[in-house]
Order: sequence, then structure tokens, then C-alpha cells
Amino acid sequence: MTFLYTTKGTGETSKYQINFGIDYRSAVEHDRSALEAYTPKDELEATAKEQMLESMTQTIEEGVSQSYTQADTFDNIGKGIRQHKETGEIYLYGFVHSKEQIEPPTNPKKPVNSRPLTLAKKTIEKNCEFKRNRFGQFILTPENIGGVKVCGEVVELHA
Repeated sequence: MTFLYTTKGTGETSKYQINFGIDYRSAVEHDRSALEAYTPKDELEATAKEQMLESMTQTIEEGVSQSYTQADTFDNIGKGIRQHKETGEIYLYGFVHSKEQIEPPTNPKKPVNSRPLTLAKKTIEKNCEFKRNRFGQFILTPENIGGVKVCGEVVELHA
């Protein structure tokens, strides 16, 4: 599926192409193999690697990591489509194949003061080129999404 999407936070509009058919667990298994082969540069990265391996193993074995903060937040409607239990908003979820910026951000990104361990995890994720980080979630509202085009199966969207 290809669509235009405007983010809530920065107001950036981009053209996304996503795939609903890629299994998240398979991506995590791939990432775990890459992480197991990764050699930490220091003690902080060693701790980060250990925690990440534990989380990935939980995701593979149980379907979700215990640290997952959105457990019981959504009802699955179909492949790559879920509904927020409290707000009723519909979310599209899938593997992002490409993103092309159409309009630049209108709001500055808020600064994030991450802990050193979090920064070490981000460094490892980047070095290992994790597939699971390429999954995205998009709110299906007129303010956020438009210009939907589907290749293959038909998806109907009604206002």
C-alpha cells in the first residue's frame, strides 16, 4: 500500500510504501541472529546487547516482550489493521519499504534526553540494521493520511 502521511508531531508529509505481509516475528528472529553476531565495544554495549537479546527472545517465544508498553491497547481488525480500544482510531501497521518526503516538517522535533543505555541500544540497532525498526504504525484519519493506492488486494476506506 502506498499513501501520503502527515505526522502529528512534526507536521512532515511523506509518501510511504508499506507491506502488510511481512511477519514481525520473522524480522525479530533475523535481528536476533544479527545481534548475536554483534561484538560490543564496551561494557555499556554488552549490557544493552544482553537486554535486547532477552527482549527479542520473549517476543519470539511469547509473541510480545514483557517490556512492550502497548499490550492490550489494540484489537486486530485484519492483516496490518488494528483499532485502538479507547479512542476507536484505526491504525495501519506494516513493514516500511520506502519513505519519500513530500513536505518538510512544520514543527521542530522535540529534543529527547535519552539515557546512555538507550543510546547504546540505538547504536547497536543501527549497526545491525534491524528489520524490526522498519515497521511503522499510521493513524488512519483525514488529517494524517491521504492518497491511498493499493497494489494487489483491495482495501476500501470509507469516511
